[in-house]
Amino acid sequence: MINVLVIFDSCSGTTETLALAAGVGAVQARANIRLRRLPDNSPESNETLARMRREYVPPTPADVLWADAVIIGMNRKVCGTIDNPADATAFGRRIAEQTRAIKSGMPK
Repeated sequence: MINVLVIFDSCSGTTETLALAAGVGAVQARANIRLRRLPDNSPESNETLARMRREYVPPTPADVLWADAVIIGMNRKVCGTIDNPADATAFGRRIAEQTRAIKSGMPK
């Protein structure tokens, strides 16, 4: 089994949506996932931010040791380039499939 850690930074929910989509793609490729949100220092509080603070825990060293692959979402993008959920899902699936191939010693 492949383990994919999805770490994201989001206050409005936009990057959360992309991170979730990437996680769905990894699950579609039969990977285990962990979703982790980076903690924020914002004094602001809205309904979305309050919900995310309740629902997600920050990443830990144990998460990193568990992971075979890591996907990062920041600034309304996944891995610096993907800015829509459909592409994020495809990316998550591709990362899980490529990681599985690497772990099994198969060429990409």
